[in-house]
This record gives sequence, structure tokens and C-alpha cells, in this order.
Amino acid sequence: MIYVDKASLNSIPVKIIEKKGIPFEVISENDYSEIEDKKSNILITSSLNKFVHPCPATKNYRCCNYQVVDAIEGCPYDCKYCILQVYLNHEYIKIYSDLEVIKKEILELNSRGRFRLGTGELSDSLALDNIFEFSKFYADIVNNLENIQFEFKTKSKNIENLLNLNPKNIVVSWSLNPDFIVEKEEIRAAPLSERINAAKMCAEAGFKVSFHFDPLIYYENFEKGYSDVIEMLFENIPEKSVEFISVSTFRFIPELYERVREKFGETILFENNFIVAGDGKMRYFKGLRVNMLRFVIEKIRSYWKDVFIYFCMEQKEIWDKLMNFDPGEREQFEKNFPWYCCS
Repeated sequence: MIYVDKASLNSIPVKIIEKKGIPFEVISENDYSEIEDKKSNILITSSLNKFVHPCPATKNYRCCNYQVVDAIEGCPYDCKYCILQVYLNHEYIKIYSDLEVIKKEILELNSRGRFRLGTGELSDSLALDNIFEFSKFYADIVNNLENIQFEFKTKSKNIENLLNLNPKNIVVSWSLNPDFIVEKEEIRAAPLSERINAAKMCAEAGFKVSFHFDPLIYYENFEKGYSDVIEMLFENIPEKSVEFISVSTFRFIPELYERVREKFGETILFENNFIVAGDGKMRYFKGLRVNMLRFVIEKIRSYWKDVFIYFCMEQKEIWDKLMNFDPGEREQFEKNFPWYCCS
């Protein structure tokens, strides 16, 4: 069910669903008591928050200067490892109606320098795009700017709107895991084959595409599972279309453990041993992390020699050990991305 805060009745998201004949219920401003707290419910509302901001950095771990825009809060998918389960205080999805404010903040960011900007922190970028068409909204803005590369990060196959857009300043990226992980741990997300087929269609339409092996999850057939994913990529996606690939192992804040056990019961996420790392998160022992990262990097490099690969939230020592260089922090890190060094 879609609910609309009375103050958002004349907003663009509401006009879009009205045009499509999608029913909704109007509620009093800031009175959400009648909304059942489940993922199938959507609230269109307004906010005084700042929508565009830096992706949170992690102390003692190398972080890039990626910027995020949060026009949607919550996700219809239900990945068992998702941090939103403890980060958000609601299951229903919030769609923020303040599109003019969001546009203004993106333009302001563009005036400050060269940035990568994306929508995948508090939501899946495309899971609801068939309804609300945010891809069109963002493309109309960023394709007229010189300093923004915009990333849609998703686990969906929902690319119909994208295929009608100019790919100029846009990267479309998919989070990937083996079929075994997708089926057991990524509830309601698109199957692996459908994600890769969507990436293939975007690449054929002229988009740069990217892939996130994040989180890598260790299980008995880890090597075979991730080898199969990488081979599928190589068979379907030309290297020239790949903008970057991120790789990082499963990590979680301690509060997630009880939440996942309570909500899902069965999971393979916690079948290995973990330690409390320097950032307060639970991580695999360093030896296992290094072996997992090395395996995936070497497998990718056996097919694609030149694609840019980076670690999301890893220590300097890991970079030195596996990449033979230190990317530095924030602005220095960013200079390694193709958008900066090769445009």
C-alpha cells in the first residue's frame, strides 16, 4: 500500500503514481500510526534532512570520497546481511518528495569539484524505478553537469527506464554473489542470471557498468561459487564496458547478529569465526579475508587485465599486500578511479 503525507500531495512522486492510476491513501502530516511496519508499504513524505552527503568513512580503513543521495529510505528486498535492519527504525519504505531540494544539492556538489555520486546506501537504486522513475529524474540532472558521475547500484533487473536514457554520465552497477548465496540470503532480489543479463543489456545500450562483490561470504564452495559468477561476467560483459569492480568481505556490527537470528532464524552468515576489528565491526580473521580477496582478484584478473578493482573499507596493510600500493584517503583515493584519471 502507498501512503501519502498530506504535505506531499502536489509532489512529483505523487503525480507520477496518479498518472499511472496507482491507488494511495492520504494521511495526516507526520501521523504514521496507521502504517503497518512492513516492506510492502510505502510512505511518500517530506524531510528537513540534507539529502546529499559523503558516504560514511570508517576509521583506520581506506575509504574513497564517494557521495550519496538519499531520496529513498528502505528497500523491498530483504537481504539477511543488510545493515538497514539495524540502521533504520522502520521496515516500510520512505520516498522523499523534496525533489527540488535534492536537485539543488546535486548542483551545489557539482560546483565544488569532481565527484562520484550514487543512490545505493539507504535503498536499492532501481528496485522501485518502475513505479517512481527516479532514474529519469537523476539522469536529467547529471547528464547536464560536468563534474558528476552518477551510479545506480542495484540487485534488480529493473532497467526498462534506463534503456531510454542517455548513458553519458551514468554507471549502472550490480551487487553480485553466487546463486547459492542469492537464493539463501538475498530474499526477493533478482536471481544472479537476471542481474547479469540486465548488465549485458545496459552495456549494449552504451552504459558503463560496474560490479560489487560486497559482501564476499565464505562458505564451503566459496571458490567454485565465485569462480562461476566471474566466468558468467566474462562471457556476457566486455571489459571495455566495465568502469570498476569493488571487493570486500562480510562484516557487521554486533547488533546485527541478534536481529538476523530473530528475524530469519536460518542463515549461513555466522557459520565462521569472527573478531572485533579496529572499526568495531565483526570481521573474518585477517588470514581468511586476505585469501578470499586474493582469490577473487586473481580470478577477475585472469579474464580482465586492466579493469580498476578496489577494496571497500579495508586496511592499508591489505592494499599493500594484495595491490602493492596504498590508495590513501578520500580525495587521494578518488584519483585512482577511471572517472578521475582517464576522463
